Amino acid sequence: MRSTNYEDMIMKRAMDIFAEDGLKFFGIDKKVKDTGSTEIVVLEIKNMFMDYTFLMEDDTYIHFEFQTTNKGITDLRRFRTYESLLNMQTGKDVVTYVVYSGDIKNPLSGYESGINSYKVNAISMANKDGDKIFNDIIDKMKSGEELSKQDIIALTFTPIMGGKLSKGDKIVNAIRVVKDIDKDYRYDVESILYAFANKFLSGKDLEKVREEIKMTELGKSLIEEGIEKGKSEGKQENAIETAKRAIKKGMSNDVISELTELSIEDIEIIRKAITQN
Repeated sequence: MRSTNYEDMIMKRAMDIFAEDGLKFFGIDKKVKDTGSTEIVVLEIKNMFMDYTFLMEDDTYIHFEFQTTNKGITDLRRFRTYESLLNMQTGKDVVTYVVYSGDIKNPLSGYESGINSYKVNAISMANKDGDKIFNDIIDKMKSGEELSKQDIIALTFTPIMGGKLSKGDKIVNAIRVVKDIDKDYRYDVESILYAFANKFLSGKDLEKVREEIKMTELGKSLIEEGIEKGKSEGKQENAIETAKRAIKKGMSNDVISELTELSIEDIEIIRKAITQN
C-alpha cells in the first residue's frame, strides 16, 4: 500500500474540480474526451498507480504526476514505465506532465538511456510568482472585471508558488477573495485552501486561517449544522452527519475533528464507509 501524501491528494482534488480548465492552467489547450484509468496491472501480480490521466479529443493521453520530492532520474524512469505500459495497453500516444511543489526549482525533465531519449514536461510551481498572480486578481476586481475560472485556479495554487508572501498570507488572501465569489465550486476551493493550511501551517498561522474559514459560508454552514446541533441531544449522531458532509466537501480530518470533536480514528472509519458505498 502506498503511503498517503496529502499534498498529492490536494492537487488531485483540484484536478477533480477544475478538469479541463486545470489543464489550461498548465498550458494544455486541448479538449478532454474522458478521464482515463490511473491503474496499470502488470503481469496480473503488480499494480502501478499513476496520479492522473486524461484521454483527449485527438485520441492521445495526457498523464499527470504531482511530486513533492525530486528524485531525478529515478522518478523519470518510473514515469517512463507508466507511459510505455499505457501506450502498450491502449495503443495511444502518451505525454507526461510532472508538477513539482514543495519549493522544488529546476527539476530534471529528461535523460538518455542507450540510444533512447525520454522527456517530460516538468512544471515547477515554485518558479511561478504567487504574489503577482494575487495582485493581478486584485487589480482585476478593482476594475470591476469578473474573475475567470483560470483566475480562481491560479489563486488556489498560490500557496505552493514562489513569491515574497508567506504561505499563510497567501492562503488567507485567497480565502478572502474566494469567499465573495458566487460560483458552485467555491466550497471546493475553500476546502483545498484549508487543506493547504493544514499541510503547511501550525500555531498562530494555522489559527489565523481557521478564523478566516469560520467567516466563509463553508465554515458557517459546518459550524451551524454541526457544533450547534451537537450541543443538544444526539450530539454523536449529529457529529457523524456533519463529518459525512464535510468529507464530501473535501475537508481534511483535522478540521473535521475540530468542528465535530470526533477523533481522527472515527473520521477515518466514516471516510472508508463513504468510499465503499
